[in-house]
Amino acid sequence: MEPTEPKYSLIAIVLHWVMVLLIFTQFGLGWYMVDLPEGPDKSWYFALHKSIGLTVAMLALLRLIWRLTHQPPPLPDALPLWQQKLAHANHSLLYVFMFLQPVSGYISSSFSGYKTSYFGIPLPHWGWKDQVLNELFTELHVASSVVLVCLILLHIIGALSHVSLPQANVLRRMWP
Repeated sequence: MEPTEPKYSLIAIVLHWVMVLLIFTQFGLGWYMVDLPEGPDKSWYFALHKSIGLTVAMLALLRLIWRLTHQPPPLPDALPLWQQKLAHANHSLLYVFMFLQPVSGYISSSFSGYKTSYFGIPLPHWGWKDQVLNELFTELHVASSVVLVCLILLHIIGALSHVSLPQANVLRRMWP
């Protein structure tokens, strides 16, 4: 009988894969909706994008709390130290950008002149219409999305690059 390798907890695994689904959905929605003509369809997609983004922010907070209170499994000793350090740095940056994305989007929205709701529930409107601030935070939102895509790609490449190495298959640690 083979010894079981350390895995993430079921809660960490579920949070990870739910966030994968939501973040990929956000990229698809974001890229699709910006080119729509003004009108009810565009408004509906923007409202959905904002609601899912706020969900991502809440899940990222929950995930961070879980991560701080539950030790993740150690990386396999078979991984070179530089890969372990790169993985830790990438994970840290992923957390930063999982917060930066929804926060910059919410702040941008607050200065757009449009109110934000969460799946139809109105949220407090603390901003005002300010095109300069709206554009600044929109640019931050877009630029950070590019960085987040790069971090996600690095994360995926890192995990997949070890699939063929049974002694260092890090993907199995996050698979249900």
